Amino acid sequence: MSDKVGVAVVGVGFVGGQAHTPSFKKIEGSELVALCARTEKRVKPLAEKYDVKYYLDYDKLLEDPKVHAVVLAVPTPLHFNAAMKAIKKGKHVLCEMPMAPTIDQVKELQKAAEEAGVILMPVLNFRFAPIYDKTKEMIKSGAIGKPIAIHFREFIPAMSIADQWPAGSWAWNIEISGGYPDFTLSVWSIDMIRWMFESEIENVEWMSNYPKFEKYGGILGYNTMGLIKLSNGIVGSLHYSASINPSASTSRLEVYGDNTNVLHAIWNDKIILYGPDKKPQEWNLDVKGTRVWGHRQADEHFIECILHKKQPKVSVEDAVKAQEVAQKITKSIK
Repeated sequence: MSDKVGVAVVGVGFVGGQAHTPSFKKIEGSELVALCARTEKRVKPLAEKYDVKYYLDYDKLLEDPKVHAVVLAVPTPLHFNAAMKAIKKGKHVLCEMPMAPTIDQVKELQKAAEEAGVILMPVLNFRFAPIYDKTKEMIKSGAIGKPIAIHFREFIPAMSIADQWPAGSWAWNIEISGGYPDFTLSVWSIDMIRWMFESEIENVEWMSNYPKFEKYGGILGYNTMGLIKLSNGIVGSLHYSASINPSASTSRLEVYGDNTNVLHAIWNDKIILYGPDKKPQEWNLDVKGTRVWGHRQADEHFIECILHKKQPKVSVEDAVKAQEVAQKITKSIK
């Protein structure tokens, strides 16, 4: 391999096309070689914009000697076969989450990557997001004393879910996807909580309500709530919802400390510390583009690991642990 890693992004939807593609075009040590998608009208304009070739046939892409690594940003049901093919061709793999519909499949990919001597890294980008990096730094500095309780909520508009995953699409077929969109979308925050508090989620109890929204084509506007306890004693609640209008869209992490201070990390750009003073302290993060949710930073780390032959700090084991907690949502449906 040269001093640059030849990268192909597979799947050019929102994450593949607007997060990973522009990132790898700019990252030092990477060379965006190609894009791949099934539909030419989607991939061709993007390939022309970034001045790279494109493939409609994934198998042909894998034969390209300039491609050293693939980024899989395709639907979850396609992850296992796509990753396994790449691994067997000796390509490094950066795989979106969930890594595969079942944990057994994830472990099978892990074993294959180890045998092939290639890097298999999950895209657990919340760990790299500035909003959570800063929050963890403040907790470590003692801003709230010892954390004792947390709340996390992620509210996505029903119309957005319907646009991305219409009723009848793969996301609503548990057999091929592993679970409904609440399962699919929960893995990043579950992993973020494990990482932020350096503790495992040892207990979780999920309860869900799935109203059918005919005005959005018959999707299920999930409301999924989980009570959790971490092995270090922290208790918390998680709330994932797609039963809202765009004006209520948000994500919010609340962390309560034993010195009675409280931290709120709101969306991707604001942190509030509720301390003893009457007026809370606020920090506004000025982060833009592909760094906002940590995609660029995760992509940079992937390239660094390949070039320097080191293991990623976010591992397949991390993906498995997040998915083990998330898949209990699916079990609660059944």
